[in-house]
Amino acid sequence: MDFTLTPKPVYSAVDALSLTSEQPVDLDFTLPDYCADVEKIFKCTVTPEIYSTNSGGGQLTVDGASIVNILYCSSDKKSLKCTQQTLPFSVSFNLSTQLLDFITSVKAKTEYVNCKAVSPRRLMVHGAVSLNVRVSEKKPDNLYVPEDTVLLQTDLRKTKVSELMSLQSEVFSVSESVSPNSKSPVSVILRSEIKAVLTDASAVGNRLLIKGELTLNMLYLTEHSSELPEQFTYVFPFVHNMECAGVDESLVREIELSLLSHDIKLKSDITSENPVIIIDTKLCASVSLRKETEVTYIKDAYSTACDTELEYTPVTLQSAVLPKISNIMSKSSLSLGETKISRIIDIFCDNMTVKPLVSDKLKISGKANFCIIALDENSELLYIERSIDIENEEPLDDTYTASSDVSAMVKSISYRLTDNNLMELRAELSVMTKLLKTESIQAVSSIVDCGKIDDEDTCALTLYFAESGENIWDIAKRYRTDKKALCIENNLSDSSLSENMLLLIPKV
Repeated sequence: MDFTLTPKPVYSAVDALSLTSEQPVDLDFTLPDYCADVEKIFKCTVTPEIYSTNSGGGQLTVDGASIVNILYCSSDKKSLKCTQQTLPFSVSFNLSTQLLDFITSVKAKTEYVNCKAVSPRRLMVHGAVSLNVRVSEKKPDNLYVPEDTVLLQTDLRKTKVSELMSLQSEVFSVSESVSPNSKSPVSVILRSEIKAVLTDASAVGNRLLIKGELTLNMLYLTEHSSELPEQFTYVFPFVHNMECAGVDESLVREIELSLLSHDIKLKSDITSENPVIIIDTKLCASVSLRKETEVTYIKDAYSTACDTELEYTPVTLQSAVLPKISNIMSKSSLSLGETKISRIIDIFCDNMTVKPLVSDKLKISGKANFCIIALDENSELLYIERSIDIENEEPLDDTYTASSDVSAMVKSISYRLTDNNLMELRAELSVMTKLLKTESIQAVSSIVDCGKIDDEDTCALTLYFAESGENIWDIAKRYRTDKKALCIENNLSDSSLSENMLLLIPKV
């Protein structure tokens, strides 16, 4: 017969789907009549946006668009202009199994982009964006507990785990309207970016109160064409009440807030001469609820009545999941070339890559590329790109590994121009790294009865001369006796012997 083992599931998040899809960005278009001729292209940026993700029929469909924005200098070399194109995309992925408890994450980024002016009115854009699609599903790993019988001896071990209770996500919108305090009305938005930051989350009943901030950075022109572009930064908080079944303050909450898409528009205001800026954003909050607990598993087993054969199952348990936010202040001295700079019009980061390395410390390294629009001594526009190295190191209080989930953003930029055409750049960076602490175990999953032991020559009491350091479990297993009875008979309390001694081995 087989001994009865009762399964006890331990839940964790596993990838039901994890892949990257590249979407091409190819455009060949003529500027509209209201756009000025192109003298020189300064910067072409591609911003991928996600409009919706839908699963059904064994497929996951992602709909979105690549927003192509081109900043260029007009023929007078003193006017900054822009043109924008939208390139929709829709891509489907096959799901191998029917998913029950899962969340979907889609992270989009620009891989590369090239833009050239074929003529003063015709532009060609070639590039690609990548969609990193991950579907995380709640799945069990079974650990087993034995039946309560003296015929079966089990070596039970306990270990701490951070068990996944549920996966939940919700897409929501945040809108705001604002009017910049500029002398002249806003006429054209040249460049805009939105950053989303989670500031707090608290459980209220079966709901999660999510608080965050959105930061708008914008470069725009006014109706007076003679004026230079102006910068505008606006920070506004938001609160979202998310339905989150089972949430309470005793559970560990792992929350990821991502910006899916944003739309910035000008709208005339009848109460003011200055148009109002309408900000519409779509965000996604993904929540993992975890419970810090302790689980029991069978490390070894034997029977006092028969030979047994054990089957083992390898299980990797997550004992801790730590979202780590590293705030990095990067200082660099950048040469701006030989052309004397009289004024900085705009500076922004268009690409940042970071890589975490985990040992007893968390080391973060990478690069950030900064784009600079400036005026020279003749008040002519020029464009400069410079990259800086990112290096940061901080101690860890435990042994972790880093997951592939890492994100980075520039929180703020400040600079100072020096007399020798250098820029002293200070950039405040925020890097989010998910740290994992795991334990790999071999747990007994099946115990098979291989037949009765021939015990005719077995004595009622056996004497055994044991050496210091021997394990009590190994001795009991060797003589197929009850470990508890062995310990009582010899007045033992530790798991191993501290000295050489004579043991009395009782027969069961």
